[in-house]
Formats: sequence, structure tokens, C-alpha cells
Amino acid sequence: MELVRAATLTGYFEVAAELRLDTLALLRNAGLARSVVADPDRMIPARQVAHLLEATASAANCPSFAVRMAERRTIADLGMVSLLIAHQPTLCEAFSVMQRYRNRINSTLVLQVDERDGVAVVQEQWALDPPLVSRQADELALGVLAGLGAWLLGKSWQIEEVHSAHCAPPPSDGVIYGRVFGAPMRFDSDFTGLVLSGPLLDFPNPRADPALAAHAKRMAETMMAEAERSLEQEVEEAILLQLPAGGASLASTARALGLRPRTLQRRLEVAGQPFGDTLEAVRRRQAARHLGNPRLTVTEVAELCGYASLSAFTRWHTKAYGTSPQRLRKGPVGIST
Repeated sequence: MELVRAATLTGYFEVAAELRLDTLALLRNAGLARSVVADPDRMIPARQVAHLLEATASAANCPSFAVRMAERRTIADLGMVSLLIAHQPTLCEAFSVMQRYRNRINSTLVLQVDERDGVAVVQEQWALDPPLVSRQADELALGVLAGLGAWLLGKSWQIEEVHSAHCAPPPSDGVIYGRVFGAPMRFDSDFTGLVLSGPLLDFPNPRADPALAAHAKRMAETMMAEAERSLEQEVEEAILLQLPAGGASLASTARALGLRPRTLQRRLEVAGQPFGDTLEAVRRRQAARHLGNPRLTVTEVAELCGYASLSAFTRWHTKAYGTSPQRLRKGPVGIST
């Protein structure tokens, strides 16, 4: 089930009130009730939240709506895991905790951190099937990540660049982006994410307290039932992170999860979800998602889906969908940017 905590909407009503919007009608049209979103720890459908944010931004003619929400967020809005995140020794380990417990924050958001030649890129990957393109969801997540980094590292936090796959907003919104991110914005990019200095990932968190971190971990594991993060979810995430690096195999996925290939295969078969089926499902989601981004060439989409050549990707796509990726791309995908 694609779920997020209701706390994802922290700041929604305040920003909407400033823009004089009828939130009751917007919530109703998105299939949400005010009483449902009032409980921050309640898990609510991710798609309905994304649709609500897009409809609200459109009604207000305010592309920066979600960024304005992010400006109001604090680390406490991440819920029970916030204490554990707050006391991780480095930013990189804080990101890892967010991933480990994403079922209790946002089950649909996968973070990919790549470091190369002294530069780190933190990208968002949405595990939604079918895929959904949402500027507001993308930029809300970016704003939350920026706020988390600033809270953890204080004056040492610095973003080199912010990339958004969406078009540039009106100049009047530039002040908001500058205030939230404090870095150059690169719109119409081929990805959505933050560019950081590589060493920043391992910069010591001055707030970290190992004893409190251990205590928070015990609390989280006791109260949040980490087991609810299923093997299928772990496998999907591992595949998602491996595809851009040249594809995913049973062996490489097993290594990523600390299992033997035969053990992983047996457990997936018992769950009724063979590895090949999972790989195919993830690849289909990623293909549809990336083909919906006109800033990516079909060759680049092929690489992101784990194919070494455009011809191999085209053959797979034609077999899977009965049409080439070039033809399919002409149709609309998801919510428009």
C-alpha cells in the first residue's frame, strides 16, 4: 500500500489560509477528510496527498506551494524516528535511517545517494505504480531534506545546487526557493535532487548523542515493528537503486540485502513474488516514469532502466507494451508538470 504519514501535510492549512483557499473543497475533491489529516501519525494514501498538493497549487496559481510548506517543517514532523535521525553521527547515516524506517514516514520515497569525485548527489525516487509526476511532491521532499540537513549540521550545512525536473516558476517565487534552499536552482533538469560537497555526508553531527541514539533505536524497533517492512519492499528498493548502475540481478540484490542468492530466491517464491517478476515490475515503473520526463532522451531512459544499449531497451519495451518507447512517449503520463 502506498502510504505517507498525515504529517506530510504539515503547513498545508497555514499556507492555504495565507492564499485564501477553500481547503474543505480541495480536501473533499482529493478524497480526504480534515479529521483524517488531523492525526499526524495516521497513514494516508500517497496518491491522494500528491493530487491534493497539485490541485491546491493550481488553484492558488502558486508553483512554490509545497516549498512554502517545507519552510514550516521541523525534524519533529518525521514522527517517532525523528529522535533516532537527530542523533545519527553523520548526515549519511541519518539518510540511511530514513530509508530503513521509510514505512513509517513515506513508504513511497526512496533516496539514492551517489558520491563521486568529491561531489554527492541526493536524488529522489518515487516507488509508485503506476508512476506519478508531481512537482509539489518532488519539491516538498527536497525542502524537507534541505531542512533536515540544516538542522543536523547547522552552519556547516551547504547545498551546492538544487535540481528540479520541473519548469522554472515565475520570478516572484524565486525568493521562496532562495530562502528554503539557499543555493542556485537548476530547473528543467534531468533529475530532482540536491548536489552537495561529498565530504559533507561524513561531517560530524554536533548534536549526536550515541546513548540517545541507541535508546531511540530500541524504542523505534519495539514500537514501530520494523518487520512490517516486507522482503518484497526491500528487494524493490535494492533493484531501484541498482538499475541506473547497469541493471540488477538476483546475485547482486542478494548481496545488497546480506543474503545468499538461493535463500533470497526461496523466500521470494514462498511469498509468491519471484525475483524476475519483481524486476520486471520495477523496470516498468521506472520506464514509464522516466519516459514521462521530456528532458531525458530515450537513450538516457534506457540507461536508467539498466540497459546498456537503446536497441535492447527498445526490444524489451516493445515486447512489454506492444509499442516502442518513442511512440509511447507521445502520450501523457501522470500529472503534468
